[in-house]
Formats: sequence, structure tokens, C-alpha cells
Amino acid sequence: MRQDGPKTNAWHSLARIYGQLLLLSALLAGCAGAAAVPTPQIAPTAASTSSPLAAAPTAVIISPPGIAQPTSAAAGPVDPLDADAYLALPTQARGYLTSPNDLRRVAALAAAGREPYATAVKALLAFADDALQRKPIDVPEIININSDIDSPKYISTGAKHVYAWALAYNLLRDTDPAQAAAYAQQARDWIMAMPRNQTQVKDYDHNTRLNLSVYMQNFVYAADLLADWTPAGGPEPFAASADARLLKQWLGAVIVRYPYNAAFTRVNNWGAWARLSTAAIADYVGDDAPLYVQGLVKNQDGAYEVDPELACESGGSAGCVQVDAHTMYADALRLHYDAVDGRMYEFSFSSCDGSGSKSMIRPDGGIPDELRRQYDCDATRIDDAYGAAARYSQFAIEAMVSLAEIAWRRGDSSLYTHIDQQTGRGALYRAVRFLIDNNVTLTRGSMLEMVNHFYRYQAGVESDVAKRTEYEQLLAHDLPGILKRQDEWPEGPGFVSFGTLTHGFAAGEALFPPPAVQPR
Repeated sequence: MRQDGPKTNAWHSLARIYGQLLLLSALLAGCAGAAAVPTPQIAPTAASTSSPLAAAPTAVIISPPGIAQPTSAAAGPVDPLDADAYLALPTQARGYLTSPNDLRRVAALAAAGREPYATAVKALLAFADDALQRKPIDVPEIININSDIDSPKYISTGAKHVYAWALAYNLLRDTDPAQAAAYAQQARDWIMAMPRNQTQVKDYDHNTRLNLSVYMQNFVYAADLLADWTPAGGPEPFAASADARLLKQWLGAVIVRYPYNAAFTRVNNWGAWARLSTAAIADYVGDDAPLYVQGLVKNQDGAYEVDPELACESGGSAGCVQVDAHTMYADALRLHYDAVDGRMYEFSFSSCDGSGSKSMIRPDGGIPDELRRQYDCDATRIDDAYGAAARYSQFAIEAMVSLAEIAWRRGDSSLYTHIDQQTGRGALYRAVRFLIDNNVTLTRGSMLEMVNHFYRYQAGVESDVAKRTEYEQLLAHDLPGILKRQDEWPEGPGFVSFGTLTHGFAAGEALFPPPAVQPR
């Protein structure tokens, strides 16, 4: 969470504002046709007063030490000069890479001309508007994926569009509610088309597990960002709606089995994306719908394989195992540590394990199963700045960083800070540093923005001197500056999108952990 000002007396400020809003609400109740509470606008020269972390109505908030829990929060805009006050408003969203309140804060800062917020908001809204003008894509009856990473277009294009529209809704909801509602409606319609159509998946073949892993969590992010939106004339916000229940049922009955398989069986970028998607789906669905997956067991070599009696074939739940959301989410994180520390195995013809090397994040930060795409598993350099080794390494790391970000928003920063103390394996920060030290062309800008945000914060609180030194060395490369020099800033749509908007911050701005809800 990005904050500008001191934390002291924030609760007193909010309590005073809350009382003022109660009085204003009483006055408005007696005045037919009275104007709504004005949207807050932050003055360009005013220093923001940081607000405390507030609890969402449907989740338990884990506050940083020394910050008390609120007993109540205002239901609308709070202070015309305090963008951070948005962070204390109630929300039904859980928050994955960002949250509705984070975005409302960003919008207020952008309106005041603050950078990088103003540039990032302008770019996002331009993309969202352009996406509205695009020709509709047919909803698939059957998801039949070949070897094309962009297949099917409804999912690959839709992943970018629905996330952009959901972001735009929250950026505009306080200043242009009509346009915000149009974005929310479009996002909801695209998200719900496949569940309403009962779209099925053909099988586990080709790129099915990868493509669903890469794209489906974006539909989860977008649905979560619509949590507080109530359609015109609707009886309830999206989070409590029949649509949300149908979406969760479809994710659990039709989709999650495919990333779940790859999360256990693949050690390369497929597994990284699969663990991300599995964790996001499990956390979003929770106990609201069953999660049907294959039975997976370890063989004598220590690799996971499908139990033939529990193959969970496409099109139904026969032969499936039902796994609870808490276990599924925890397994995704456990498998991440196993994979990056070299305790996970895949003996396929193409894997490094299968060729006698070892899959992991090495102590030097190299990822053997992505280096092998251009060199061999034991290569220690990337000489081709944008060859296959550089591209696939970034592809794997951005999924791992996204999982670390979700875990941080669940109160656990250890995926970001992890290193196996005995072997030196498993460190995400070393994986990013390996790419920078090899002068690769870095095009995964959202990943770099997330990395820059977390380690900038963590460097200020890290008690381990060796880790702090490494964080500072990484940050000394000026990660947003790298993107600017490569004309990749502000970060736009991609496999992970709009990271400048969600994770950028101003020079000298104080950073704090995001509000954290407990995992399901």
C-alpha cells in the first residue's frame, strides 16, 4: 500500500470525518433531490494523511503491528484532501494484485496531477476505451486449445479487456459514475458469458493447461474488482449476486482441474502459471462451490502423476477429487517452494530433471528449465538479449512474482523474501537480478513494477543484513527506469497487465504493506 504521510492520529481524523458524514447523511435524508456527497479531490500541493488499514466486511484483516483495527468505516468518499482515506473504506473485494480502494486512491492522486499516477491512469483509460470499440469475439462452446498461446481469443483477449474494464470502473466510480458503470457492465457481461453458456473444456492436451493457467486468473481479478458494484436497478452488489455464485461454480466444476494438474506435474513456467491460477481460483471460490480436480500421487521417483482411478476427465465430475479451497491454496504455495528450491521433479523428455540436471531457481538466479530453451540447463549466461532463454525466464518469473503478491495480500510476504539458507536456491530477487546482470531486454513491466514496489518497502524494514543488501543492489538498477529506457513504461496490457497503475509510486513516497485478508 502506498502512503504519503505519517500514520499518527489517522484514526482520530477518520472518526471526525465519519461523524461529519453521519450528520450530512441525516441532512440529506430530509432533503429530496439533494446532491450526493462530493467526490474527494486531492490538492496537488497538499500532503496526504495516511489512513489505517480497514477491514472488508467479508474478511478478517491482518493489520501491521501497532495499527489498531477499526470498529467501523465510512461508506463513501471521506475527505476532499485525503486520497489515502479511500484505503479505510469497506469493500467486499478480497484484493489480488490490487483492490478497489487502492484504485480509488490512485484516481484521486492522478486527478491532482501526481506522477506516476496521472500517466498510468491516462494510459489505462485509453486502453479500456479502445477495447470497448473492438468487434465482439464469439463465446466458445468448447475450449479446444492447440499449441497457440493466444488460443482461444475470447480468453486471451478477454483477460486483458475484463481486467482493464474492472480497473477503469474503480478509477472512475467517484468522478464519472455513468462511464464507470458502462465499464463494469461490459466486464461483467464478458466474464459471465462462458459460465452462462456452460462452456466446457475439450481435454488436457496441447496448451490447454498452460493457456487456462495464464489467462483465467485475470477473470478472477476482474470479478473481484467488481465486488462492490451494483448494476442499475439490481438488488445487490456483484460479490453477493447469483452471477458471482454461477462464476464460482463454473470455475470449480469446469476450469480449475487443468491448472491444478500442471501445478503438480510441471516444473517450468507451466507450473509457475498453474500455481498462480490455482491459488487465485481457490481463494476466490472459497467454500461457495466445490473444486473438482484429478487425484495426483507421487511415483517412486518423487514426481507427481495422475492416479488413473481419479483422472477427472473433461465434461463432468466422475472420477474427480473434491479439494477444499484452503488446502488448494496452501498446496499452491507449498509447491512453489518445492519447485524453486529443487525439491520438485518432472522427468519428461524436455525437462532438466529428465536430462540429469536439476529444476529450480539456482543460487545465481538462473532458472535451468527456461535457460534450456536456448542453451543447456547449466548455462550461466544469457548472451541473446531477447532470445528464448530471456523471454521464457521472464515469463516464468512474472507468474511467481504475481503469486508472491497475492500471498502478501494474504498476510504472507515470505514468497518474496524466501531463500533456502542451506543451498542458496529459490530467491525471486536473485532471479530478477540474474536477468538484469545479463542485460536482457526486460519487457515484463508489471513484474518489474511489483518487484520494485515490494523490495523498496522491504529494504526499509528487513532485519537480515545480507538480504537487505541484495534488495538494495537490485533496486539500485532503477527498475522503472529500465522500462522507460526500453519504451515499456507505463506498463500496459500483457500476461500480467498495468503494473505501473497498480504498483507504481512517487519518488520519496512512504510505502506500507497492503491491507491483508486471511486466505480461505
